[in-house]
Amino acid sequence: MDCVFIKARKISKSLKGNRGSVVNYSKYLTRELQNVDYSEKGEIIDCGIVGTDEKTLSFWKKAEDRENLSKRKDSARFAKEYILALPHQLPPEEQNRICKEVAEYLAKENRVVAWYQHAPDKDGDERNFHCHFLMSEREYINGQFAEKKNRTWNEKSFLSQQKKEIGQEINRHLERYGLEPIKIEIEDERETVPDKTEKQIKAERALKKRARKLDKKIELAEVKLNGLRGTIDRPTDNTRTEQTGNNTIDKQLEDFKQREWERAERLRIEQARQVAERNAKHNQQISKRNENHRRPESDGWER
Repeated sequence: MDCVFIKARKISKSLKGNRGSVVNYSKYLTRELQNVDYSEKGEIIDCGIVGTDEKTLSFWKKAEDRENLSKRKDSARFAKEYILALPHQLPPEEQNRICKEVAEYLAKENRVVAWYQHAPDKDGDERNFHCHFLMSEREYINGQFAEKKNRTWNEKSFLSQQKKEIGQEINRHLERYGLEPIKIEIEDERETVPDKTEKQIKAERALKKRARKLDKKIELAEVKLNGLRGTIDRPTDNTRTEQTGNNTIDKQLEDFKQREWERAERLRIEQARQVAERNAKHNQQISKRNENHRRPESDGWER
């Protein structure tokens, strides 16, 4: 391992598998979830919870029940997860000390943090000692969750700074053992996107519905045109009938051209929207890098 690797993920009801329930995912991390083959998975070395005296599963059951009462219960976020790669150069007791210190650090501002220290997977890299941290989405005071979530906890600038400080603390452990500090590698949470409003969701549904109708009309126009084209070369003694058929064909052709133009215009707008989103994301990344360069280095965590 030549870097401090920290990955962020969400635990949400909208996800499939174990991460769709924080209770089940906690059981999975402690290797207690039933009907799962752990034969190739790394063993649980140690675990704990900071910010409450309750047992881990009891707390996560309480957190899950609270989020299921929210308006967006179908896509409720139960917890945030960090996956931290532990330096394999350090002895096991020092790795364990890092896990506990990181959990204490993450549990600031009345946040509950559970941690799960794992050995490397049996079929993977034997240096991959790591720890999972599950963090509550609401402040927890005197056994009660806050009415509103702390949105700051999910801001990209907050997450980046938090992960940077964790990496710096790990490097301090390495230095105390006479080992060279290693670079900090941070993987952004791919699934972190702003929640859409009901108005935005309805507008997207309406656009998709309109697009489907337009495609069906174009297909129907193509079928009619293919049938009408056959009448052009068909011999007839009725001049009026022939003229009427030709007029119908012209009308269908104009209609078909209009539909094709609308579809092309719709595609152009969608492509422009995607380009704008990519440019906005690129500008955000540049701003974040500039901000990180300007931010002074921390001398250590507040104990």
